[in-house]
Amino acid sequence: MSPDRPALQPPVPPPVPVFDPVLVFERNGQPYCCPAADVVEIVEEPALDDPGYAAPLVAAVLSHGGRFIPAIDPAGVFDRPAARRGDAILIQGPLGVVALLADRVVGFRKPDSVAPAPWIPPGRLCRSAATIDGIGRAFLFGADGIGDVPAAAPVAAPAPATAAAPAGSVATPADAGAMHLVFTIGGRLHAAAYGEVRRILHRQRSFRIPGGTAPVRHAVEVTGAVVPVLDLTGALDRVDAAGSTGDRRCDFVVLSCAAGPLALRVDRIERPLALVRDATEPGWFPSPGIAGIARRDDRDYALVTGASLWRDLLDGTAAEAPAR
Repeated sequence: MSPDRPALQPPVPPPVPVFDPVLVFERNGQPYCCPAADVVEIVEEPALDDPGYAAPLVAAVLSHGGRFIPAIDPAGVFDRPAARRGDAILIQGPLGVVALLADRVVGFRKPDSVAPAPWIPPGRLCRSAATIDGIGRAFLFGADGIGDVPAAAPVAAPAPATAAAPAGSVATPADAGAMHLVFTIGGRLHAAAYGEVRRILHRQRSFRIPGGTAPVRHAVEVTGAVVPVLDLTGALDRVDAAGSTGDRRCDFVVLSCAAGPLALRVDRIERPLALVRDATEPGWFPSPGIAGIARRDDRDYALVTGASLWRDLLDGTAAEAPAR
């Protein structure tokens, strides 16, 4: 090569696209999903009423929070028989709120790709499809299609500005901060960032591990794998003490950590919220495994991660272990 000619530089690879998390759910064995940012609440097996009129897409009406919300069966969107049953995933956009009916909520995932789905007829709520590792193609229902749904309730006007927040609290507008899954344990509010949550298990049966010792005495099955359970309140142990015939069906939030998934037993899944972490260290909080504290509307939320639970309850060196 001539010394006067500059050396050729290797081509710069294009940036890898990063897609926003989605909530994956199943209906009649088919995977679907919706943007995590659009989810406002998951209502377990609500009472669903006949809409009382023939309306495209609307399989039922849900009375919730003082308003009527149209409920959509994703199967009906694709001209399959719709059913008035299941859990309701409430999504919200500028044109209103709708409920998507689901047989099972799988959990939060990051898609590998999202592409338009032009083969879906217009006016069917669904605009695109996502490809998700381990799941395949899942039709994506988002806020951009809510206008297709008849009788979608209008969004309430934003509340007027209020006085400054009390000292020690963090002002958190509805669109600020990362989205978190909120749940209660022992009457206290906890939260986990969407990126930490691998799966949500509703009314799942746990089983006692033979020879298991505290804090891991129980486990649940997750897609064929045995996942250890952490129970911060000892509720499952009390069932054991009451006799082997007790029912261990509970709700669990499955979190990621360096050693693999951990199932945290929770009392109830609450509405997802955008939360900002408080700078205050959580040493004063009485529960172990707390990674931080968030405050919103004068309420405290204990932030948990799989790594913090592993560090405090199972192995003090896990916090330095690389994430899997």
